[in-house]
Amino acid sequence: MFRICVSLGIFLVSLISFIQPAAGENYPLIIRGKVTMSDGSPPPFRAGIERVCSDLAGSKPGPLTDKNGEYLWRMDVDPMRTRSCLIRATHAGYVSSWIDISGLDGYLSTTTTLDPLILTSLAEDPYAIIIRENDTPLKIKSAVKAAMKALDTGDYLEAGRQFQAAVAAAPKFALGWHALGVVLERKNALKEAREAYEHAIESDAKLLPPYMTLTHLCIRNKDWECAAQTADALIKADKKGLYPDIYLHRAVARYGMNDFDGASASVQEAIRLDPNHKMRRAEYVYGRVLLAKGDVDGAREHISRYLELDKNAPDADLIRQNLQTLGKQTREREAELEYP
Repeated sequence: MFRICVSLGIFLVSLISFIQPAAGENYPLIIRGKVTMSDGSPPPFRAGIERVCSDLAGSKPGPLTDKNGEYLWRMDVDPMRTRSCLIRATHAGYVSSWIDISGLDGYLSTTTTLDPLILTSLAEDPYAIIIRENDTPLKIKSAVKAAMKALDTGDYLEAGRQFQAAVAAAPKFALGWHALGVVLERKNALKEAREAYEHAIESDAKLLPPYMTLTHLCIRNKDWECAAQTADALIKADKKGLYPDIYLHRAVARYGMNDFDGASASVQEAIRLDPNHKMRRAEYVYGRVLLAKGDVDGAREHISRYLELDKNAPDADLIRQNLQTLGKQTREREAELEYP
């Protein structure tokens, strides 16, 4: 019996050794995917694809997309190497979503199709700090240059000091005020950040990003009146409709003010302007608005739709729990209308 057990043990060890790949051995992995713009259309240019890993040896550029935004990448991976990697698109002036590919080992899974990577223009990101030299008054160019250099190294304290010096010397420099607000908010100096955003809007009412960042900040502070007023101002100033998500933020503000009709109208407009479901949270917000108005069935429909669109939301489990008791008198904690 002992001899049988030993033989069986040797057999299992041999089998496991046969199944598991050897350390340092590379396996081919084929990744298919596509890149889209925020509206779901293919990019009007060929975007690059790159792999970024926790160790420098694993990071490398990949293929370019074709005219349809699609790409195919044949890469070699070592399933026994401990590293985390992500894949993203690249193009000057744009930022990309990313996908974690650490679990793709090329051994058990040799071919995979990834979800789309989404490119967003930096001009659409209200927190992007973009200051061109031609836009900067001569007397503060050195301060702005020093601030931008500090941002590149992650030194937000120095960046804040330099932007503060710039706006002190040029109080009407709206881009500087907005940049200062972004840096201050990152440092969690929320009162000072709000003042900087307000200065930016006062200095240049046509500069749109400060409206959006101020709206976000007011929602974060649950200052619903501020959020609603700023959202209204942005909708009026945004002649080209560059920020359709402002309708979602205004709906959240109106909900906070118990203006459920106003919230309903605004969130429905957000959904109408978003046929590709970029603002997936709008479905959840609409569900909560309908619940507040007493429409339990409608609320269940839209909250369920949100969970289908965003299965991996950070608070998805909490929302599923809330869905089980929808319309009942409970004291359960509810998810925030928007991510903090």
